[in-house]
Amino acid sequence: MGSDRRRLDRGDLEALRQEFALGGRGDDLDDDLHQVRRGARLGIDLEDWANTRKVPLVYARALRRFIEQG
Repeated sequence: MGSDRRRLDRGDLEALRQEFALGGRGDDLDDDLHQVRRGARLGIDLEDWANTRKVPLVYARALRRFIEQG
């Protein structure tokens, strides 16, 4: 039981934004990446961040994974 651990790129994240219809929120991918980075520095739980921002947790996890890839 393996998982697909290929590297995510910005195109993948943009595709998720489109799939979940997140483009009409008034912010963009860079805003979300900034917020996830900031939340991590402040010790905010990713699930809490996703709930507050009203985004799917799978999207939030993808953002975090993208950031952790460096």
